Amino acid sequence: MNLSDIDLKLLRVFHAVVETGGFTSAQTVLNVSPSTISSHMSQLEARIGFVLCERGRSGFRLTTKGEAFHQHVLAFFGAVYALEASAEGLRRSTVENMRIGIIDNLVTDKNCPLHKALGELFSQPDSAIELSIQVLSPQDIERELLEQNLDMGIGIFYHSTPNLHYRPLYQERDVLVCAGSHALANLKDPRELAREIPSAPKVVRNFMQKQEFPFIEDDDNSVIAAVTNVESAAFMILNGPFIGFLPYHYAQRWIASGDLAGLLPEKFIRYSQVSLVTRRDESHRSSVLTNFIRCLEKEHGSPRHVAR
Repeated sequence: MNLSDIDLKLLRVFHAVVETGGFTSAQTVLNVSPSTISSHMSQLEARIGFVLCERGRSGFRLTTKGEAFHQHVLAFFGAVYALEASAEGLRRSTVENMRIGIIDNLVTDKNCPLHKALGELFSQPDSAIELSIQVLSPQDIERELLEQNLDMGIGIFYHSTPNLHYRPLYQERDVLVCAGSHALANLKDPRELAREIPSAPKVVRNFMQKQEFPFIEDDDNSVIAAVTNVESAAFMILNGPFIGFLPYHYAQRWIASGDLAGLLPEKFIRYSQVSLVTRRDESHRSSVLTNFIRCLEKEHGSPRHVAR
């Protein structure tokens, strides 16, 4: 197989399909239609001479050769990244790059070690660093790490991905809230409130789904809205009929003003594990990134709860 520009594009399509679990789910990442993805996959299979995956009514599944080929693709992208990093290093030998992906609204969390780590990073007198911070979903953080577009990420991850290493940093406290004008906000009897909460319309974050509400049944249909981030959830709760969990550090301003009401905060409470994620392969890790990770781990060497 002689690589060309078009083959690199086909490899990226194949990688996206594998990481998202199928053609339909990959269309959002690639911003193309499933039929276009199918065409690209057929072209790639024709180029390499064997079938990569099985797709049909039974779902998407890699063949044995497809699984092996995907591992080679990951290694190839890693080599491409190493080449790009080496070229950039030769061009700007005095400047080091660090690219970080984080979930949204960590800035209001005083317990997040990123605050102190960034402070120490920028306080170094002779540091020459190009820093990039992107706000992404947990799934996008993992994907960008695997594709060598990020150096590290901080987020809430419910499933581990091969070739990535997860380190727990701390636990974020979530509280169940509704709008101050919501009917549940006016219920004074805790027993009546506890009876009404399970059936109330709920909003959840996509990467958590019903894990945000461990007290409801799997077949419960009260979860009627899903969002990609905390801010979207807050908009819907503040202005709609929904209840939902929000990080306390983020919601407390509205709780204090009465725009949000806590719902049995001593009973309905949950903690989300916030973790640091990096690639398992550390061979190309810069000294700046290594020291930055050490600073994060030093500040939060073991998980702890967010102060109330």
